[in-house]
Amino acid sequence: MIFIIKYIRFFVLYLLGNNMGFYISEWWREWWGWDKVKNAIRSLPGRLGFEKGSELRFFRLRLNLENGEVYDEILERYLTERERYGLYFILNVYSKTKQEVKERGEYVTLSHICPAIHCPMFKENVKAFEALFGYQPELLYKAAKPFGYETMEYGDAAVKIYTLPKVPIVIGIWAGEESLPPSANILFDKSVTNYLDCEAAIALAGATLARLILSLAKTVGIDVSKVKFSYRYQCTE
Repeated sequence: MIFIIKYIRFFVLYLLGNNMGFYISEWWREWWGWDKVKNAIRSLPGRLGFEKGSELRFFRLRLNLENGEVYDEILERYLTERERYGLYFILNVYSKTKQEVKERGEYVTLSHICPAIHCPMFKENVKAFEALFGYQPELLYKAAKPFGYETMEYGDAAVKIYTLPKVPIVIGIWAGEESLPPSANILFDKSVTNYLDCEAAIALAGATLARLILSLAKTVGIDVSKVKFSYRYQCTE
């Protein structure tokens, strides 16, 4: 019954949003505001690879468990409330893990996790990533350095990054040639389905590409303003 009521409320906001442009943000606040998820996220210290303490440290992010604020060490600023909703969603899904499993060392594409991929943010970020790294694949190693990467034998350049303590992502890039455009691919360890669902996995993959782009701008000084990408932790605005 509660779910039905919330769904009806979202639908009303959707109809209003066609004219007022705010429904998506309202929906995220309704479902994934800090007050809704804080208990689940506060259960993570000492679990699932997180250290005990008053904040969660991962992926060059620091989440204050008292008030939910998140400091981004790449952007060198705090995320806005709207930027945090998707991150809260991913951490909430991660916190529901009942039993840890070891990495399999076998990798799968997103299509293995999400048979039907519909995430405009992810697709947009893949294109931006290919445009920036596709003709200089070695730049990937410089962009990934702040995240503590592991080099992988995949494509012309590839790195393995732990976006969450138990969720490594492999990003590979194939250089473009005269007759072929550059191509990027994202892989997850097979154990990912124990920790994340489809929506959380694809949002995290898209955010990982965006963070590598932002790191490239910061560490190498490359102008990334000419490519269109979105830094957020959900597929929708």
